Amino acid sequence: MKPEVDSKYKVFSAVFLGICFVTGMTIFGYCFLLSKQPQKTVTVIGSAKERVVSDIATWSSSFSVKTSESALSEAFKLMKRYEAEVLSVFEQHGIDRKSVKASSITVMENYVPEQLATERSYTLVEYLFVETRDIQEIAERSKLITQELLDKGIVFQSNPVQYYYSKLPELRVKLLSEAVKDAKRRAMEIASTSGLKLLRVVSAKSGVVQVLAPNSTEVSDYGTYDTSTIEKDVMVTVNVVFEVK
Repeated sequence: MKPEVDSKYKVFSAVFLGICFVTGMTIFGYCFLLSKQPQKTVTVIGSAKERVVSDIATWSSSFSVKTSESALSEAFKLMKRYEAEVLSVFEQHGIDRKSVKASSITVMENYVPEQLATERSYTLVEYLFVETRDIQEIAERSKLITQELLDKGIVFQSNPVQYYYSKLPELRVKLLSEAVKDAKRRAMEIASTSGLKLLRVVSAKSGVVQVLAPNSTEVSDYGTYDTSTIEKDVMVTVNVVFEVK
């Protein structure tokens, strides 16, 4: 009797294991089939924009002297006198000398056709850079300074004032959050009109920051940073993919 019981037990165990194996493979196959079925998704671009006021301005300028090779030494001395006079005029118009960064004197040889050349000539240039929080006044001051120096006979070149917003990184984080919310609102509208239910976020990718002149639409794939205006529109976009069913 004992060998017969063992034989039946072995048969039962083999059948049971076989059923478990078939059941497991069936479940696995079903799950694998589900994973291979195309996932229903909706892709939405959300955006957020905020107007800010620049809190930093920069102004660059330069003055120069043209000279012949034989008079280079005197030209260098003249440049140093001009530097003192330029900085004095800056200070008279409310720009502290300590806030002015001056470059070393750059010497550039002037091109003269060989048939006309009697002696080499050069242009000596010194560049000046000012960074200030005085946003409202710097543009007008730069105009007055330029005119006064030109009236004194100094060859002075002024570049346009540029305006920047220093808290852009913090604002970007805030706008990204708002852009994601905007994307979700748009996705819910699309889903509801299509009879679908919005599920989880599959992926999200933020776009570049666009710093635009007020009401401008001149965006770029690589980002835009307008420096010509005191007020700016900062815009951020985000591409979000939602699962739907």
